[in-house]
Amino acid sequence: MNLKLVSFLHYQRFLGLTDLDFSESLQVYWLHATWTSIVAQILVIGLFVSSLVAAFADSLYYMDTKSQTGNRYDSAVILAASVSQLLANFWFRSQQESQEILLHRLSKLVRRLHCEPLEMSKPRWLYYIWLVVTLLYVSMVAKFGVQWLTNMQLSRVLTLLGFVARCILGNFQFTCYTSMVLVLQRLLQAQVEQLEDLVSSTTISMADLAVCLRAHDEILLLGQRELIAVYGGVLLFLFLYQVMQCVLILYVSNAVGFQTVVDLILILCWMAPMLFYLCLPLVANDVLNQANKTAKILAKVPRTGTGLDRMIEKFLLKNLRQQPILTAYGFFALDKSTLFKLFTAIFTYMVILVQFKEMENTTKTINKF
Repeated sequence: MNLKLVSFLHYQRFLGLTDLDFSESLQVYWLHATWTSIVAQILVIGLFVSSLVAAFADSLYYMDTKSQTGNRYDSAVILAASVSQLLANFWFRSQQESQEILLHRLSKLVRRLHCEPLEMSKPRWLYYIWLVVTLLYVSMVAKFGVQWLTNMQLSRVLTLLGFVARCILGNFQFTCYTSMVLVLQRLLQAQVEQLEDLVSSTTISMADLAVCLRAHDEILLLGQRELIAVYGGVLLFLFLYQVMQCVLILYVSNAVGFQTVVDLILILCWMAPMLFYLCLPLVANDVLNQANKTAKILAKVPRTGTGLDRMIEKFLLKNLRQQPILTAYGFFALDKSTLFKLFTAIFTYMVILVQFKEMENTTKTINKF
């Protein structure tokens, strides 16, 4: 049985994120450091550190927003690009042993629940989207870079390369996390199908039911512990930067405006992938609903006055108030309930920047007199 849960997960080593690899002969994920993975990690860290130093040295900003407020915020976004990705990468690498453990336990559950390998490979479409977005950003940055890289200043070259690398690596980490969430949901779905077969039989085996419920608890614990340990901090840093970048694009759009249809299309091309990856981990998460299906099935099982009733009641009481399963290391829930809060934060910060800009313009007008 092919136990490669996600076909592209081991590409992390080529992007300088971890040493994770997959052994085709042993059918296991393992940490395998090679010269390729080590050199990739050194190059990635060196690029982000160089980009950060360059941005500090020249106080760069991507575009002139016609105000000190906008230009300073733009500079802050450039600095945050390198800092946030460096922190996310360090977190990811420090948790690579936890990621290996997570993948081992998920593989055991796949074997135990008899999931089809074809169904487990569904997250591949996320990888294709990541490739398309990467090509889109590279082409747009190439067009933008011709105008921005005046005299080919080294600081600007390093800053632009750091921004491109952040887009590629950050979006890939969003893709990996979302893929693991889809794997969890597929396992819960297989466990629910197994439970439905058990309760539909004339006599329910307590031993089989206990094994099925134990699998349910194990899947949820993997999501609440190992998955959050690996990706919780990563997503926290990535979300913070993604929100800052969305605020900047909205602010620039409001300050500069759209002179042509081409400007509008360019703004949408920059904004759409950012919003997509901002929403993807939240929209794709349906783990809680999948987990609650087990309780709904057990609630309909006729009571027999035996030990089976006590087992079911104990499980239902334990899962009576199910808390959000996936979180950004406890700071906020990674589900649809956070979408409204994110968009509210983006528009709130954008309005604050606009107000600072108006205050700046008012002060300049008063100083003239």
